[in-house]
Amino acid sequence: MVENSNSSEWRTVGHEIVIGALTNHIMSGRLRHAYLFSGPPSIGKSTLATDFAKAICCTDNLGIPCGVCRPCRLISASKHPDVVEINPNTSGKSIMRERLSVDDIRSAIYRFTLNPVELNRRVAIINNFETASKLASDAILKTLEEPPGETIFIISTDNAASLAETILSRCVVFRLNPIPFTVVEKALINSWGANDQKARFLARISGGRIGWAIRLLSDDKTLEDRSTKLIELINLLSLSRVGRFAYADKLRKDRQQAVKTLALWEGWWRDVMISSTGANSPEISNVDYKTEIHFIAEQLDTTKIANTLLAIRKTQKDLQKNANARLALEVLMLQIPTVSSLS
Repeated sequence: MVENSNSSEWRTVGHEIVIGALTNHIMSGRLRHAYLFSGPPSIGKSTLATDFAKAICCTDNLGIPCGVCRPCRLISASKHPDVVEINPNTSGKSIMRERLSVDDIRSAIYRFTLNPVELNRRVAIINNFETASKLASDAILKTLEEPPGETIFIISTDNAASLAETILSRCVVFRLNPIPFTVVEKALINSWGANDQKARFLARISGGRIGWAIRLLSDDKTLEDRSTKLIELINLLSLSRVGRFAYADKLRKDRQQAVKTLALWEGWWRDVMISSTGANSPEISNVDYKTEIHFIAEQLDTTKIANTLLAIRKTQKDLQKNANARLALEVLMLQIPTVSSLS
């Protein structure tokens, strides 16, 4: 996610209640050894995790990352000797997938057994924990059960339900929800230089996910990819089983892209549900597909729409739990309703 240029405060857009709670933990001296941020992709989890690490380590000791002290600058550059950030590695040729490496996890854990270099504690930021292997998950669990010294783990995940209950129970869990459109719109204008019209449009179609809105603003290809995926979904509704299975076979080859595609589909079907129940159009996120959304909503009853949403969400979770991608997607193809024509 692109960072806000304002260095004198939390760069995280929205999530004020969560930020308030984290600040209170710092200022009251009640820091726990593990925190977990969960929520949809691109909602600001990684930025919040980095901000929190800075606030913990900042020399101002005000519970706010100043952005200019040595710890804040080093953490921003991913160069602080006492703060380690672990991200999934992408692997595979014919089928791409992201994985948190057990070796990276074990390396961080080993560093935590050593004395800190500059601070009085060590901090680990672990992103997208839903991609952790069983070995990596077990390694973290053992460390959370017996944390070494003054250590703090800051973990993020797109899907908390995919994590073991034993891990969740050892973390302070914060659920990050979509940000109000008006907040995203204001941030795009004030911090990223978007014009009013584009900011309003991107805030809406992002579904309140600031990170994705920023990418859409700075990368036209991302915006084109979104349109391609939504058009494919619309065309899928009138395809035969053979056509749907062929599409599933293509989609399964990149598991993480499949999850992101399903996240788009979930937002689109949520709009169909809103339209079906008679809610006002301003509540729809995908405003540029309003005609198609209304048409589908008129063809299907709310039960079918609700079941489709549930099927998409379940498939996302299955893919994040490393289920067989082909099977999971083919089952979804059978659960998506058929609409004979959109013309």
